[in-house]
Amino acid sequence: MKTTWKIALLCVATLAFVACDEKNKPDPGTDPGSLFDYVRPIEVNDQTLADWDKLDQTKISEATCPELPYFPALKKIRVYADSVCIFYSLHFDPAQMASHTDVDAMHIYINADNSDETGGFWDLFDSPDKGNTDLMFEGVLWDANGNEVSYTPTVSLWNGPLNGEGWLWAEQPVSQKLSATQLIGDSIVEGRLAIELIPFTFNPKGFEIGFDIQQNWEAVGLLPQANRPDGDHIGRSKKLYVAFDK
Repeated sequence: MKTTWKIALLCVATLAFVACDEKNKPDPGTDPGSLFDYVRPIEVNDQTLADWDKLDQTKISEATCPELPYFPALKKIRVYADSVCIFYSLHFDPAQMASHTDVDAMHIYINADNSDETGGFWDLFDSPDKGNTDLMFEGVLWDANGNEVSYTPTVSLWNGPLNGEGWLWAEQPVSQKLSATQLIGDSIVEGRLAIELIPFTFNPKGFEIGFDIQQNWEAVGLLPQANRPDGDHIGRSKKLYVAFDK
């Protein structure tokens, strides 16, 4: 009898060890029904931005449209990131996007390692001859009929020379679980990106990020964005820095 109990206890202990072993934890970003589910600080299926008010406001990075914008549609962006997800909210002016075209695209540009020694694409951000974008996300927010669709972007790595320009990207295979979005009213897009599904190693302290919204492949909104001097599009600005809240 004692031998039987010893065997039973050994089995229970083994099961407990396996269940609690870190390696056996389900993926927190892609298995919302698991016991070890990641509790998201921001939900993107509740039709509200109330979650943002509950955060430590000093941990939120923000950029607003300048007084003299070359691209006027985007009015404000906010970004918050923890060790699991990047969250963002985009506020745009519907009057600047009065009619949805066949292609209404949104791009997210990220300097993931927070270094000027990798990446490129200085066409929209940074200085006139230097870019540091490592990752580019590209997807649509509305279909050709103006109906909201979930933002399921392609993800590409910079595939050009260091600090180079031009559309030089190498598309990467990624999971559709990478992204989730919601359109709140007619002027707010809220979304999240699962960091562990992004094919690039992030700087553990933080990263830089920028957004644009395009209609028919022409930018109508861009943030961050500097004031445009004398009407010329040379008022680029650095991407928004976001520190991880851990």
